[in-house]
Amino acid sequence: MASGYTVAGCETLMTIIDNFILNKKGDFDNHFTRQDISNFFGSVCNRFLHSFGQNFKGKKNYSTYNQKEAELFLKLRKSEFFQTSDFIVDSGGFQIGEGLLSEKESELLFNHYYRFLVDYKDVYDQAFILDLPPGHGCKIFTNFKQIYDKNLESYLIAANLPDEVRKKVIYIHHFRTPKLWEIYTKILRDNDLFSRFELFATGGIVSNSSGDSEIPCIIYVLPLIPLLNETIKHGRNKLDFHVLGGATFRDLFFYELFKIHVKNVHNIELNITYDSSGLFKGLMIGRYFSTLDGEKIRKVDIRTNNLNMRFKDDIKISDVCRNVIHNLSDKYGFKKISVDNIYNPSTGTFYEEIKIYLMLYMLEFYLEVELLMKEKSNEIYPFYLSNDKETFINKAEQITRNLNQGKISRKQKSKSNSLIRSLDMLTNLDEDFCKHIVNKFLAKDEFINLTKNGQLLTI
Repeated sequence: MASGYTVAGCETLMTIIDNFILNKKGDFDNHFTRQDISNFFGSVCNRFLHSFGQNFKGKKNYSTYNQKEAELFLKLRKSEFFQTSDFIVDSGGFQIGEGLLSEKESELLFNHYYRFLVDYKDVYDQAFILDLPPGHGCKIFTNFKQIYDKNLESYLIAANLPDEVRKKVIYIHHFRTPKLWEIYTKILRDNDLFSRFELFATGGIVSNSSGDSEIPCIIYVLPLIPLLNETIKHGRNKLDFHVLGGATFRDLFFYELFKIHVKNVHNIELNITYDSSGLFKGLMIGRYFSTLDGEKIRKVDIRTNNLNMRFKDDIKISDVCRNVIHNLSDKYGFKKISVDNIYNPSTGTFYEEIKIYLMLYMLEFYLEVELLMKEKSNEIYPFYLSNDKETFINKAEQITRNLNQGKISRKQKSKSNSLIRSLDMLTNLDEDFCKHIVNKFLAKDEFINLTKNGQLLTI
């Protein structure tokens, strides 16, 4: 059972492991086989994301761009690391919305992307629709009607792709401001687009997330409710829902609880996946990883000066590092390596084998946390069903505290308290109430630069 975690920038991870096996630095000693890595990914983390638009900016000639993108996926598959994993294409709509591409480049990407999905349908397993919500550096839109028109054009193109392509497309339903709620609801409903797709997602979770503690529900309940209503309307019993960027450990707890609740109330199997592009930054830049200490997640600071410091009792930081690496080796049949020294004095950074083992451990840790959150959600859900709100909130708060190194923050407490309302909302599926929350609490995030004289333009 793999986790719902989706690895962004998978080509970088592939290159690191591939170069290690090819012995480019002279330190590979049959640590594992390509099949070992494929088995690991297949059972631990089997979703890998590449952004079609990440290298689009500034090209002088785009005539071979699609072919080179296809060759990248073929190279990934040829590595033999991903034999039971899925490749997912991100469109590059983010680059357009954030103003990283010029208007001309944006139009070229729009045309190239859908051509790529058709011409090279066999090199990928899923692909995000080309969604175009405005970002804060947005250059291509001057009003909301343009946002509606361009997104409608894109979504209708996707809806009319050949069946074998369309079934791979992940429909993204945005909601993050009052106008985006209006625009994307209109596109979804006026064109009965739900019926044309089998995979769904939402975005905007990371945007201004620091202010989300004021929202009286878990934020991704808002776009989930319209999609659940459509699931029921169309007589389906399953909803695949991807949350772009929603990959905190706290999110994993909420996902597991929502899956249980939606199955219980609506008899719908809710499958939630999520992604993050910054997983390895903490390791490579911050020099830390996380581990479970009982049911509590603790950050392990492995900077050189900390390695001999006490983690707990008579266990040092270096012991924790050794234990997670050796446990990984034992569990997945990798060669057991020495962890007496984790930094190479000649380079000042990790030994290559240490780096790779810790990267793989971090992927496995998501599965470990997900399984724990499934267990804890099953434990506390009966208190919600019996209307024992006080016990439910206290236990939810303890779980979120454990996920935050045993510390309670204002946001943790706020989210724990809003859990009951979120579950109630997932029972009632009241879209008018969702719209009320968006209008009241998310209006501050509206794109004022797309208004005229301070008034929002209508579609």
